[in-house]
Amino acid sequence: MELDNLKTMFRRDAMDTSIQAAISVYPELRELQIHVMLYAETKPKGFTDEQMNQHFNTHRSTFRARRAELMHKGFIVDSGRREKMTNGRNATVWILPKFITPMHGLFPSSMEQS
Repeated sequence: MELDNLKTMFRRDAMDTSIQAAISVYPELRELQIHVMLYAETKPKGFTDEQMNQHFNTHRSTFRARRAELMHKGFIVDSGRREKMTNGRNATVWILPKFITPMHGLFPSSMEQS
């Protein structure tokens, strides 16, 4: 990925060093996956797909599909929590593994508590 092409992915006031840092942390990820990872980094309590789509101002499955890819790679996990969507149905709260702590009481259903 070239730096000039990536500038459109970040805040307009993002510094070149911030962009390069994101690329260095996630070198194996594609552009939209990096978008999702940077969003997830700002959500220590997790997020739903609906919240993520609101953030990216879309109702399409583009970012949900990228989140699913990241989940399969282990970058994003199920927090074990559910939140109501605007339609009243429950939605999975996704989270970065580094944000899961006993203090928050967030344990994905696939993880064993000791």
